[in-house]
Amino acid sequence: MPTASARAVGEFLEELAVLMELGGADAFRLRAYLRAARIFATLDEDVEELVSQGSLTSIKGVGKGLANQIAEFVGSGFVTTRDFEELKASIPPGLLDMLRIPGLGTKKIRLVHDKLGIDTLDALAEACRQEYLSTLPGFGTRTQVQILEGIEFVRRHHGWFRLDAAMAAAKSLGAALAAQPHTARISPAGPLRRHLETIGSIDLVLSSDNPGSVAAACAAHEEVVEVSEAAELNDDGGGGTTVRLKNGMKARLRIVSEEAFPFALRHLTGSAEHNEQLCARARTMGLELREDGLFRGGERLPCATEAEIFEALGLGYIPPELREGAGEIAAAGQGALPGLVTSGDIRGLLHVHSTYSDGSDSLAAMAAAAEERGYSYLGISDHSRSAAYAGGLKEEDIHRQHEEIDALNKAARDFHIFRGIESDIRADGNLDYDDDLLSTFDFVVASVHARFNMSEAEMTRRIVRAIKHPATTMLGHLTGRLLLDREGYAVDVDAIIAAAAEHRTAIEINASPARLDMDWRHVRNARDRGVRLAVNTDAHSIAGLDNLHFGIGIARKGWLRSEDVINTLDTEAVAAYFKVGS
Repeated sequence: MPTASARAVGEFLEELAVLMELGGADAFRLRAYLRAARIFATLDEDVEELVSQGSLTSIKGVGKGLANQIAEFVGSGFVTTRDFEELKASIPPGLLDMLRIPGLGTKKIRLVHDKLGIDTLDALAEACRQEYLSTLPGFGTRTQVQILEGIEFVRRHHGWFRLDAAMAAAKSLGAALAAQPHTARISPAGPLRRHLETIGSIDLVLSSDNPGSVAAACAAHEEVVEVSEAAELNDDGGGGTTVRLKNGMKARLRIVSEEAFPFALRHLTGSAEHNEQLCARARTMGLELREDGLFRGGERLPCATEAEIFEALGLGYIPPELREGAGEIAAAGQGALPGLVTSGDIRGLLHVHSTYSDGSDSLAAMAAAAEERGYSYLGISDHSRSAAYAGGLKEEDIHRQHEEIDALNKAARDFHIFRGIESDIRADGNLDYDDDLLSTFDFVVASVHARFNMSEAEMTRRIVRAIKHPATTMLGHLTGRLLLDREGYAVDVDAIIAAAAEHRTAIEINASPARLDMDWRHVRNARDRGVRLAVNTDAHSIAGLDNLHFGIGIARKGWLRSEDVINTLDTEAVAAYFKVGS
């Protein structure tokens, strides 16, 4: 089993090799780096120890130059090296942008650059429209159409970041500002606080009696590279500043007085639709709701918290995740908002991978880590045989895994491992393995991992057929999307939900921040149709178990209660659910 340090080195060398190929490195050197990347991806030794002992060159294929590169990378805290940064700076940014175009690899990018001098997305798009690329080997009309679609995808998502990256950046900056002596209260706001899956910028609201000092501390933070808008005092004793972070993300800091804090937080959290509806409600009550307060006849009503603002408007507290203008205000006025599921409601984790397929930690280690986190059960579901690229399980692997699970369960007192599989949904809608073998699993997650280019009708029929299979417990990552990297495949989500409701099949909310699929915009519809959902980490490592909260945020955006989520059930209840499918 590869160690975490070895995996990090392998990933770094692979990324460096991509830059080397774009930069025109000779084939011999490139092969050496790619070979080393593969070695470290499976190395079971601690690289930090190898570096401290000066024994990296004892690994076959690692010469002195490579060893120096790896040692520098480890010494940087597994961040970067001078060669990496210099190489990255030497490559036209447009070529790096092209790497995000689905299906356009380094060889083709290098080819269009060398033969046609193309080094920007604009130039590439024009070359596709004029069919200049058809003069190059491997570039037909269909390829050019796909590249144009890919360019549109990259442009549409330019400047956007995944939720996990935004949360990490906000946590770092927020902690530094919270420690300032003139900070009273601070909170994230905007799309980040509403738990949207992709974020254009970080919003922070802070109360202070000295906004200038806090703004200066923000500008001096180690992750800040540019101050694009300086703080300016306003009538309420506050101001604002906008900075850009090293990763390119924009962070907007709103500084207000302590009295104005809950009003600014409320205003900067809600979507435009939510805020418009809330202001309209205030007007019907003879009130004026603004960013700096709730007023009656020019006098600001005292509200120390957001909850008091909602109460003054005759509403129950509306959780941030729901503030999208999708009926939450009317529901709050009628006392009909659901009690939303929380991470604390989750009793066990389902859809988890191990080293039996493409996971990086053993089955026993994953189970121990889940138990240490306070869960009562773990549902192992490694890849099925069709996913050969991910080490999909052959029949003999399944028997060996089940024997290990049975032995671990026999030795455990208060923790249970369920025998599951993530079965590929084949192109015809069938599952991997015959019915007899499928019956040996406690639960089956059915997922699409290949043949994404089907028409909507074909893909819908394919998934519906899998849902109808008696062995299918739940549908995994419904659209197959990878946020900011790949659009989901075309599928009729309403038809999938209807089929799941009819056949009493659960649907997964995949908590991986790269997926967050199913989309929250469909979750409430599934709930209202009687479909049960599972918030699954899809963890491929121990660290991946901690992604649960991302999926819980999506569940809350979809108005889910604890009783709507199957892994809020205790061990006995979820075992019974697996047996009867309800």
